[in-house]
Amino acid sequence: MKKILVIEDDNLIRETVLELLESRGFEAVGAENGQVGIQLAAQIPDLILSDVMMPELDGFEVFAAVRSHPATARIPFIFMTASEMEKALELKADGYLKKPCSVAAMLGAIATQLEKPTVTNPPHQKVQDNSAPSNLSLRARNQKSRFEIVSVCWQ
Repeated sequence: MKKILVIEDDNLIRETVLELLESRGFEAVGAENGQVGIQLAAQIPDLILSDVMMPELDGFEVFAAVRSHPATARIPFIFMTASEMEKALELKADGYLKKPCSVAAMLGAIATQLEKPTVTNPPHQKVQDNSAPSNLSLRARNQKSRFEIVSVCWQ
């Protein structure tokens, strides 16, 4: 089971995204701010979804901290933002979601990152197993769900 860390200060958005990910077969862990997110990133999730505008540490500071540590530097990182897209693009993260976004867009961005082969395998990095079937089959990606009624990524 792939583990996804969701760093989002808005409780409703965070809980909705966590519930969505769990319903799709992921282990989802939530952090209410950037400081907690960095602490949870030390558990080496398979992917990080992070809001940009947050108290404590913003998403850019979280990204810098994650990328600066050898154990977490290769974790795929996707920004979720409504207003800071240009700055997020400059940082060369692995993905970007502009708020509001659809469930299909979110799941597609996650699938794209999780399906990428692992280039290197340092001792502290998890090996990505690409032989297992994807959690996000084409049918699941296109399937309408109750989560699409509510926009998952809003500010």
